Amino acid sequence: MNEHPKFSNTMSAHEFLEHYWYKTELQTICRQNKLPTFGTKAELTSYLVAFLNGVPLSKIKIARKVTRQKSLKACEITPKTRLLDSGFSLNNEARQFFSNYFHTAQFSFKKVMAIKLREVQRTKDVTADVADLINLYLDVQNHKKSFNNAEEGTYQWNNFGKDFCKDPQSANYSNKLKVAAILWQKVKLGRGTKQYKPILIHRYSTAIQNYLLPSK
Repeated sequence: MNEHPKFSNTMSAHEFLEHYWYKTELQTICRQNKLPTFGTKAELTSYLVAFLNGVPLSKIKIARKVTRQKSLKACEITPKTRLLDSGFSLNNEARQFFSNYFHTAQFSFKKVMAIKLREVQRTKDVTADVADLINLYLDVQNHKKSFNNAEEGTYQWNNFGKDFCKDPQSANYSNKLKVAAILWQKVKLGRGTKQYKPILIHRYSTAIQNYLLPSK
């Protein structure tokens, strides 16, 4: 999954986004260019996109700051506990609280809960509380909504690209990641699930034909 050109500060943001980059690669590139190295993969990507679009380094700030506070105990957490600057985090104490709240022996955090917490830190939302996480958890459990934002899109693209490269048909193309990116754009803008399916190669064969290897 690392078939991409070497990063250059002369490449366009569009070209950069067309390729798959590991988080460790993004951190290294950010460090080399004196950009923030803290954050999720989506946040690191946003720093580099801004950099390639000509935004001055002084204007590219860390999307969210980590505050060091005493962690709350499970017995101290309630649905009204604020998510910002309260000492709340998705740790074992929070897991115990949710386990007690939902009357379950084993509780597993949902990805959307972590995404929500990071957004609260980034936007400094002082109104968000544990009840918001409870509602998100219930939404996931009841299949009522999908949490769609930049970070979720990154997860979807990662899985899409990996599944494409696992498909034996991908061996017929000279630049797997370029082809995967083209197919991803088609799927992302269309209706239905954002997942790779072998039929996509045939459905969008015209769009990717320039990358087809000569027949042996």
